Parts: sequence; C-alpha cells; structure tokens
Amino acid sequence: MPRIPEPRTPGRVSTTRQLERQRAILRAAGRLGAEHGLERVQMSEVAHTAGVALGTLYRYYPSKHHLFAAVLDTAVRELPHPAGVSTDPVTGAADFLSRAIGELLRHPHLARAMLVSMNAVRAEKSASPVVAQDYSMPERILAAAGITTPTTEDHRLARLLEQCVYGILTWTTAGNLTTDQAMADVHRACELLLAPWRSSR
Repeated sequence: MPRIPEPRTPGRVSTTRQLERQRAILRAAGRLGAEHGLERVQMSEVAHTAGVALGTLYRYYPSKHHLFAAVLDTAVRELPHPAGVSTDPVTGAADFLSRAIGELLRHPHLARAMLVSMNAVRAEKSASPVVAQDYSMPERILAAAGITTPTTEDHRLARLLEQCVYGILTWTTAGNLTTDQAMADVHRACELLLAPWRSSR
C-alpha cells in the first residue's frame, strides 16, 4: 500500500530575492487561475510563467491549494484601506466587504479557485499541527469597523461574518447568486451579525 505523505508546512520567505520569487509565483497563479480555474492550472505551468524552478514553487507552496490560498490571502491584504475610520462600525465593515467582493468577483474562476483552496488548507490545518497560510480577513473586518482593541467577542463576530461571506461568495461563484444579490446579502449579514458593535460603542 503506498505511503500517504504527511502535509508539509509552506516555506517562509526571508530574503529580498525570495520575496521577489514569491510575488512572481503569486502573480502567475492569479493570472492562470483567472484564465483556467483551479482544475486546469498545472503547477509546472505556474513555475514556468513565474520564471522559477518547479522545486522552488513546491518549496514555497507544497500543493495547489496552498498556492491559491496564498493568492487569496495576498488579495485580501492588498485591498485598499478606507480613507478614514467610519463613525458606524457596521457600515465600515459592510463597505469594506462590498469592495472586497466586487474585486474578487471580477475574476470568477480565480475567486472559486481561491475559496476552494482556502477551505482545503483550513481542513488540513484542523486535522494536523501543520500551520496553514495566515488569513487576514477577520483582522481587516475589525480594522474597517474601527475596532482597535477588539475583545474575544469582537473576534468571534468578525469570524462569524467571514464565514457568512465565504458562503455568499461560494454560492455566487457557483452561479447561484448574482453579484448584486451577493452585495445585498453581505450588507444584510453585517446588519444582523454586527448589531452588538453599534450598541456597545
């Protein structure tokens, strides 16, 4: 019976040259994912497009799911910050998420690849001590809401909202919701889930 390999932690970037390689890999994956979707993208094609050796690609990202989860993490981190802090935390979070969804849904194939991959990486993380990619959406939600010293409950609400948004995006990329419906659902989710932020601030 063949031996099932243990999940491996993605390599960490420590030099400028490594950072440049990583950026090239993520750009290549984003471009190919937008064109072809997750299933049709080959790791060898990503390496060739990025101008790196296949072994280098696998050192940073041991699977295609790790790669596209990192593309999502980078996309979230690079979303522009609000010009100012909203006076209403619910509105601030809703506006940020609307921009995020609009940006992600510009490339539906890529959006689905990223969502499927993040879910797979998280499942792997829960089943083993392997540290998956850092995911920054809850922190961005808190920042957009103007919550600078979040409590445990604040983190929980941001996480619940993230889970809801993930479901909305999954339905939308599967063709079960229009972009307008997704936006409306996100705003409604913010109103319902984040109501405690209005009453406590």
